[in-house]
Amino acid sequence: MKHIHCLTALLVLFKLNTTAQIAGIKAHADSSKQETVLLYDTSALRIPGQALQLGIITVPDKGEAVYTRGLLHGNYGWTKFRVEVTGGSFAGGKLKITGDTSYKKNDSITVKVYTRKWLLGGKDKFLLTAKIPYDYETGIKILTKGKFSKAPGNHVQFGIKTIYDNKAVIEKWAPASKNLQDFVFAPEGSHISKSKGDLKIDNDPVKIINDKVQLIAVLRKHTAIADTLQIVLDYVASYQCNIGSYSNGHSLKVLANVYDDSIIHAKLMRIHVGDSIGKKMYDYIINTAGGSIHISSSGANGLDGTNGFIAAGGMRGSDGALSTYTETTTNADGTTSTNTITTQGPGGDGGNGDDGGNGTNGDDGYDGGNITVMYNAAAKPFINLITATSIPGAGGQGGLAGKGGEGGSGGAGNPPGSRGRDGHDGFAGDNGANGNSGKVVFVQQ
Repeated sequence: MKHIHCLTALLVLFKLNTTAQIAGIKAHADSSKQETVLLYDTSALRIPGQALQLGIITVPDKGEAVYTRGLLHGNYGWTKFRVEVTGGSFAGGKLKITGDTSYKKNDSITVKVYTRKWLLGGKDKFLLTAKIPYDYETGIKILTKGKFSKAPGNHVQFGIKTIYDNKAVIEKWAPASKNLQDFVFAPEGSHISKSKGDLKIDNDPVKIINDKVQLIAVLRKHTAIADTLQIVLDYVASYQCNIGSYSNGHSLKVLANVYDDSIIHAKLMRIHVGDSIGKKMYDYIINTAGGSIHISSSGANGLDGTNGFIAAGGMRGSDGALSTYTETTTNADGTTSTNTITTQGPGGDGGNGDDGGNGTNGDDGYDGGNITVMYNAAAKPFINLITATSIPGAGGQGGLAGKGGEGGSGGAGNPPGSRGRDGHDGFAGDNGANGNSGKVVFVQQ
């Protein structure tokens, strides 16, 4: 009984003198009445992939207790123990937790401690077996980051906070495909963006019911743990409806009406844009207190002219022909000397360079499309929230003039040949004319 009281006092002492929250595992008492206790830091999160510090207190029947290095700040080396782990690995006072990603409630890591037998590193005397419980998820919470526009087409940065049984939390943020693979998502009026991995509110407000979008997140390993993010839209945004074309701009028919929304208590303007040529329709909802829309129909730009070709240079003139002859002279002593003399004829003239090619003219730009905006009496006070622009295409740039070829150099000779004439540069093409703007008309119905 005296020995047990001593061990309890030691545990209390460590709780008072360390920042770690330490728990003890009941020890096996051997025949020598030596008490051994395995301790671990309960503040550490015990899930696969994490590390957990362990400590051992050994209290002999006589003498002072000894403590291992690391968690307990003692001087007793871990080389005196052999530690076996089921559900992890152990080295230098730290347990590396492994295992699958299943739900770990009521599951535990098994630790067995022996004294180390020095010969061949084998096991010797068994000291204790301990079961350290895994931590497990008790809840999740969907988080959002920063200020975001609560309107169709906008992105929402989100993450998941996971809460564990020991009150520890882990936060992970989008992109979902990289960081949030432990969860299943069910969005409504929204979707997980393929490009950014965040939550994107659907572009089409027709798909959004009662001005609300939501995201349900479910813990994949335990589907009873879930959370729901709900966003009430306010439609305060500066929308852009820009419709381009490969020729003349498309004619657009725009319908605008204003109504009272009883859910968010605001006057909303519904915009419907019909593109009969493109066979598409676009819908928008705009809060008349802070929202706006710009609608445009653009004609295509004219194609640029092609550049004139660069002319070939003139050929080099041929070298003058070589000729040889012998010359015999009489020396002062009456003997004769014969010398071979080589001469070169005149070099050929270099060829003239070709003229550069002319650039072609740029094509004319296409006309912008006509836009007709029809609105009801309720929308009249807010018609200034709609701007519409018919944008003509720019004329294509004329092609650049081709550069004339350089004259060929004269051939070597006596005298050398003349250099050929440089070719003339071509002419640049003319720029195409810009297209014309279409008509923009506002009509009250």
